[in-house]
Amino acid sequence: MEISFTQDVDKTIAVFQNAGKWLLESNKNPSKWWQLQNLNKQYLFQYAKPEEFYVGLVEGMPAVAAILQKEQKAQDWDGVDKKKPPLALYIHWLAVNRKFAGKGLTYEMVNFAESLAEKEDIPCLRIDTDASESKLRKIYENLGFELVTVKEEDYRDSALYQKNI
Repeated sequence: MEISFTQDVDKTIAVFQNAGKWLLESNKNPSKWWQLQNLNKQYLFQYAKPEEFYVGLVEGMPAVAAILQKEQKAQDWDGVDKKKPPLALYIHWLAVNRKFAGKGLTYEMVNFAESLAEKEDIPCLRIDTDASESKLRKIYENLGFELVTVKEEDYRDSALYQKNI
């Protein structure tokens, strides 16, 4: 399967909405980050710039998407970093269009993020998820991410992961 990556806010959000709809229909109790009413420009632009929205296209269809940031805005790593964050590329809202589930596109997006980081001499990737999402955590671990900590937040426990490049 051939995939090409581009920056496109609307197509990125379309993948996010597809994932948010699936979470809701699957009774997964999506966090505020994945609730359909929040998967729009107005909400997401509070946390990300338009140039941070990336989408992977398969035969022109939005298949995988994420927000890739050099500055941490949507997750609190201060307890880990003690106000001295390392240079990192943060992966947020990583999602796969359900039509493409199980086809290795999470790997493709992480690989793409890694290549972006390497081009900019960024030594690590960071990602987080709900600590109770054991399947997703296993996927990240299989992609080379190591658990840094589980952080208690007001609405969930978050598993914070890092992958050195």
